[in-house]
Amino acid sequence: MTKDNEDQLAELLLKWEEAWDLGNDIPASTLCADCPELTQKLKDQIRLLKSMNWMKKDASDELEVSSEVDLLIGKTLAGRYRIDSIVGCGGHGKVYKSFDPELQRDVAIKVSRKVASDRKSDELLEEARRAAKLKHPNIVAVYDVGRHDGQLFFVTELVDGKNLADIIADSKPSISETKRIISSVAEALDFAHQQGFLHRDIKPANILLDTNGRVMVTDFGIATTIDKIQNHRGGTPGTLPYMAPEQIAGEVQLIDGRTDVHALGVVLFELLTGQLPYQGRTPTAVREQILLRQPKPLSDIDNSIPKHLEDVCIKCLSKHPADRFGTAAEFAVALQQNLSEAAKSEFKFKRWIAAVALGLSLVAVGYFAGSVANLSKSVASKIDGGIVFDGTRRIITPLANFAPLTIEAWIAPLNINMMEDQFVVGSDVPGHYGLGIGIKTNG
Repeated sequence: MTKDNEDQLAELLLKWEEAWDLGNDIPASTLCADCPELTQKLKDQIRLLKSMNWMKKDASDELEVSSEVDLLIGKTLAGRYRIDSIVGCGGHGKVYKSFDPELQRDVAIKVSRKVASDRKSDELLEEARRAAKLKHPNIVAVYDVGRHDGQLFFVTELVDGKNLADIIADSKPSISETKRIISSVAEALDFAHQQGFLHRDIKPANILLDTNGRVMVTDFGIATTIDKIQNHRGGTPGTLPYMAPEQIAGEVQLIDGRTDVHALGVVLFELLTGQLPYQGRTPTAVREQILLRQPKPLSDIDNSIPKHLEDVCIKCLSKHPADRFGTAAEFAVALQQNLSEAAKSEFKFKRWIAAVALGLSLVAVGYFAGSVANLSKSVASKIDGGIVFDGTRRIITPLANFAPLTIEAWIAPLNINMMEDQFVVGSDVPGHYGLGIGIKTNG
């Protein structure tokens, strides 16, 4: 399919979505009246979109914790886990703080919102069991999986801390903290990708920071395997503002680790600017922006954002996966390298300025020395080729003020010991490069 056909298909899909939001299901043949060659492709895309949960209810709509008494609180799941309290709700289910008496530890239990068929439950449980093998310091550990009244539940490590969404709501992290968080998540994702897993729902709410500042990625219970995606057997769940174009369009053949890289790029954009790259009044408007529009330059939002960070972020948000970083590890390395190279460039520039200033200073000192060499012996005399002032008179040189530097001399009494006393070279002029010469006596 040509690039023009892809763009035309995306526009037709958006027209169908707008009508669908209003309750109208326009046939693909009607939309493709002027381009019948795209009819079957559009039918396939519509079928995929209809099968996605976020077409009916957007997954980004967080549910408030119910004020009513939760029926699970106080109960025991799988004859083992005691449900103590509810800690949060989301589009996929509720999360409870629980206690495991066998291992004498607190755990988190996420219970799915829907009753799954036996076949679907078996598939999800198998994937969850595989996800439980993901052992990484930046991934929340999955301890156990099971069923309760037809609902799936996942037992995970309980993290004492906050999620990144709550942290962002309070204040924007610093550049260095942003770099640390994103790098940690990228390294965790790269590990998961190497094990054959895709997260598909990276967002601030799924990134936790414990009380020690350790960054941890959660919700790998809904992760899927790369081979299932490649065989078109994996769905494309996600939270709309963080979804990649290939997820929105249902192009499952393009979904791989670079899809998670895109989502993490959205999180980076949000951390740096305090806002999302794609915004709209309706889900359809947001989808249109993700598919067809370029995000606003970060520097237009905040001109203090370093250029190298903006470049890294924009690369992650490329529309086609091939234009993003090939792996999450490359993303992390680019983040580190660009910061390091920027620091090196700044250091080299400052070192060059200092070298130039020092050179000018030495030239000036040479000129100064030549000027005073012919002064009266009552003012200055030579000792072993050096100039010694008597310290009782002011010496004024004809040096022109052609550079931002100063020359000063602090002269010790005449009884200095040239072998033991110490010369001090430096500058005490704030904001300027210069050369100061002084003598520090040991007496």
